[in-house]
Amino acid sequence: QFCLRGDESSTPVMFLAYTPIRDDFTSLGSFGSVDQVASMTILPKGGKGSLMGGEEEINSKMIRATSKTNQYLFDYTMKTGGLPEMHYRSLWTLAAKSGSAGTNLVTITLQTEEAKYEGLKQAFDEVINSFGKLS
Repeated sequence: QFCLRGDESSTPVMFLAYTPIRDDFTSLGSFGSVDQVASMTILPKGGKGSLMGGEEEINSKMIRATSKTNQYLFDYTMKTGGLPEMHYRSLWTLAAKSGSAGTNLVTITLQTEEAKYEGLKQAFDEVINSFGKLS
């Protein structure tokens, strides 16, 4: 796992995770369609009691969920309790494990406060669009 943070007054802006998965998961479709993944894992169901403790209410909105070659891309916002509304961009892909069978689920998630998103949108686009271009 890797987390990149901005300055002390900002929220974390990037989280990267590699998760080993079973050999029979040969494509992202093994997890379901992009819409199924979005509804079951990306967006909480919302409403009071959705989080541990049960007192916080979650309001979330999927802006876009798309699929392209070996990638699921998610763009969404979430508001929880008294915290600022957050904007998330997430990329899911499968990557071969070096020297062994199976694959890793690689997820890259960028986040910022919604009020700061427009100023960071181009940087978020560049990170998401650059994935897979480096060798």
